This record gives sequence, structure tokens and C-alpha cells, in this order.
Amino acid sequence: MRTQQEVNSYIEELMFLLTQKADAAQFENTIQQNIATKKESATDEQDFFDRLMLNITYYVENKAAWVKILRDTYGQGQVPTVSYIESESLAQQMRIRQFVSEKMDDYTKMFHSQYKALNVTEEAVVYDYAYASVEHSLRFDFLTYLTIQPQANVLLDGDFEETLRVIEGYVAYYTDQFVNRMELME
Repeated sequence: MRTQQEVNSYIEELMFLLTQKADAAQFENTIQQNIATKKESATDEQDFFDRLMLNITYYVENKAAWVKILRDTYGQGQVPTVSYIESESLAQQMRIRQFVSEKMDDYTKMFHSQYKALNVTEEAVVYDYAYASVEHSLRFDFLTYLTIQPQANVLLDGDFEETLRVIEGYVAYYTDQFVNRMELME
């Protein structure tokens, strides 16, 4: 049985290895293209913000799905297969797309009141979109990367809630590293 410290060190090592392989320029390019496409297709600034905010909402819902996948597998003492992760992720993403689509009017009404109340800027919405996008990618990439490791069962030791907290901490840390180096505004 490994200690929580050993589990945490393993997470740190894997996250480091995963992020060293990440192509930051490709992340940035993809996000810039997505932002440009949304901006070009938007009817006005509010519509542009709505498109980004709906994507952020999708990513937030996906975080909950990611946590559920982790709880249902590693949290239950089982290392999942990559095919399980892929099929479960796809099923959750389809459900989330449907959910966000059905609630779009409610979300946009809420967003509109927030834009005014918080005096939201384009820079802030673009940053939040980029952050949520990178965070989403890192979460699912880490889960897949972890699962293909011969020692993936290391995560079965220790306290699951602490393990989850540590993974989230590293996701946030590396997301900050990537997004804060990006040129997001033209």
C-alpha cells in the first residue's frame, strides 16, 4: 500500500510528462481559430460572448462528467480501460450538449445580466474560454494518459478525495502555465 504522498508524487510526475509532450502552440492556434470563428459568426458582441459562455458552460458540465468517471472507476478501486473512458466521455458529452442546448435560453438570460452587472470585457470572456478549454483538454488527456500507464493502479491507494484534489490542482497549475503564455487577443 502506497502512502498518499507517493500517490501525489506519481500524479505530479505523470502530469509533468504529459504537459511536456503538449504542443502549446497548437493549443493556442486552435483556441485562436475557435475564437475567430465564433466572433465572425456572431451578430454582435453580446452574441459573441454568449457563444463563448455556452462553450464554457459545456466545459464546466464536462468537469462534472470527468469527476463522475474518476469516481466510478478509480474511486471504486478499478483502473478503467481507455475504451471505457472514451465511450463514457462521448456519452456524457452528447448528454451535456443536449442539456446545454435545451437550457440555452435560460443560460443566455443569466449571462446577459452578468455582462451588465460585472461590466464584462471581451478580454475577460476570451481568457475564461481559453482557460476552460485547456482545462477540459488536460483533464481528459490526463485520465487517458494515466490509464495507459503500467502503474495506473497507484491511484487506487491513498484517499480518493485527496487524489482528486491533487489532480485538479495540477490541472489548474498547468492550465495557468499554458493560457498565461497565449496571445488570445488580436
